[in-house]
Amino acid sequence: MNPQWIRRLAVFFFGLALFAAPAAEARVVDGSVIMDQHMRENLCALTFDDGPSTNTPQLLDMLNEYGIPATFFLLGKQAERYPDIVRRILAEGHEVGNHSYSHPNLRLLSPANKAHEIARTDSILRSLGANPTFLRPPYGSYDTYTVTAAEELGLSIMLWSLDSRDWKSLPPNYATLRSTRGTIYAPGTLRGIFLFHDSHKRTVDDLPRIISDLRAGGCQRFVTVSDYLDGLLDPEPGMLMTRRTQPAGHPGNMEPDGPTPEATARKSGQPGEVRESFQELPPESYPAGTAALPLARTSRPWHAEDTATAGETQRNDQGDNQASNADGGQIRLPVQQPAESPLRAAPLAPGPNSSLPAGGTVSKSDGSAKS
Repeated sequence: MNPQWIRRLAVFFFGLALFAAPAAEARVVDGSVIMDQHMRENLCALTFDDGPSTNTPQLLDMLNEYGIPATFFLLGKQAERYPDIVRRILAEGHEVGNHSYSHPNLRLLSPANKAHEIARTDSILRSLGANPTFLRPPYGSYDTYTVTAAEELGLSIMLWSLDSRDWKSLPPNYATLRSTRGTIYAPGTLRGIFLFHDSHKRTVDDLPRIISDLRAGGCQRFVTVSDYLDGLLDPEPGMLMTRRTQPAGHPGNMEPDGPTPEATARKSGQPGEVRESFQELPPESYPAGTAALPLARTSRPWHAEDTATAGETQRNDQGDNQASNADGGQIRLPVQQPAESPLRAAPLAPGPNSSLPAGGTVSKSDGSAKS
């Protein structure tokens, strides 16, 4: 064969192999990657940097009450100081990421020191039972050496799409935070990965308002950053979160502007005027903590044996319906014929005010900051 044709064929097959190769996962997940992530519902991921701290147990208590998972980007030196808090974070189902050992600006360090900051924290977190997959560089500052050092440990760079800037002050409305692109989400469309700091007590104390604002802005379900990127949607998303009924006056039930509409309606005796906020969301998604769920949907189908068992019970009851009179005679009480079993009817669809979600399935689908 002509050598020129051999070279052409080699180039052709090399190009074909390049196009056929699967795309590598993103090594840097910045605001644009987060905002462009396709999904069928508005997922929101709460992330907390610079911990663990003395405020973290209070935050874990509140997250547990709401049934909301979060992602904690931990400093190695803080994890060494509070190892039991790290273990509790993991035990309660939250995600843990690497935030360096001592919170330096990694861009200003030598390549060896960058690698040391990341590797030292990775070792500490793994010794406590964590399996981190993300590095969030302090201040969101990184370079190619940072990416390489993280990649050698199996870590991707994880930034954020919405910064609360809670290290400076608390925003008036968390639903109107500007994204890393400088935009504000339209009402009902809010989603993304949010940056907070559990090292600030005011942020932890403000968690009820954070959740209330984000839900009002459009957040339908709270997830970890890994689940946000995977876009994992359960066929029954409303059943994923644990919802607990808290006593009156509990921080998880308080609204920042006074009593809840439900409490006002109960006081006025007009419960029909209350419309729970979660009913305004799409029927396939019910955010955690908005209302009490039934224990479970029934998964036990109706069988003919149920009717047979009911009939046997009815015959046994007939034998007991005889009573002795004063003369020792017997009085036979009339026996009513059983009505048609309601179990034969088709299951009813949930009404408009039902707490059960409608049937059906749902399929999957850098900014400057002090972090």
